[in-house]
Amino acid sequence: MELYLPSKLVLYQKMTSGRLSREEALLAGLAEELGVPVVTASEKMMERARVALDVDCMVAGSVPFILHALRRLGAAVPAHTPYPDVLKPWLHRQVQRRTHLRDVLDDLNKGGRRVFVKPADGWKRFTGFVAESSDLFYFNGASKNTAVWVSDPIEIVSEWRAYVAHGEVLDIRFADHGGDRSVVPDGGVIHAAVAQLVAAGVAPAGFVIDFGVLKSGQTALIEMNDGFSFGAYGGVSARTYWAVAGARWRELMSPK
Repeated sequence: MELYLPSKLVLYQKMTSGRLSREEALLAGLAEELGVPVVTASEKMMERARVALDVDCMVAGSVPFILHALRRLGAAVPAHTPYPDVLKPWLHRQVQRRTHLRDVLDDLNKGGRRVFVKPADGWKRFTGFVAESSDLFYFNGASKNTAVWVSDPIEIVSEWRAYVAHGEVLDIRFADHGGDRSVVPDGGVIHAAVAQLVAAGVAPAGFVIDFGVLKSGQTALIEMNDGFSFGAYGGVSARTYWAVAGARWRELMSPK
């Protein structure tokens, strides 16, 4: 398993609690083993350039923390693509991007069908959920101009995450909120989807991709997430997490 060894590891830390999250703790522990210096900082410290940073560092943490780091380093913010076109055969549902949340709210006000809604930019303006009314409370006060993904609701029996670096599926782990652990996905489907991404030339160097087993027994794509900020589900090793995050960070610092 290839591991990127940076000159320094810069980790996000909530200064109020003084603790690292599960993901950052995994990286910090492995950094000590690998002899990589570790620096911790808050989101504001990163935004206000109160922590030293250069392209030879590796940065890990929350999405806002990473975005501040990318902007400081002059790197492009990658587009959020949870449903790549090449993976449509594995969706097993209709998914559409809507330019404005207001269009979804208007449909609901007119008695339209319930739909699953999530922000299209991927930065968690609100947590995706099945919307049955236009009450903005459930959308966490998001602007009606917010771009969103809208899809048919599906019944997921169990959810799993594949950790991928350089086109290789390193591990598949049960999601922390994943339902019935005894119901396992079709590994062949997951590997075929990853192979399709690689063949199409649209796979980041590091990413995670979530699949669910439907009530019908089919293994369906839930969403794909970029490898610059993602969750470590129970049981995933520090080396696997580092391999994915490091591969993607190195790619972001070395654009083609």
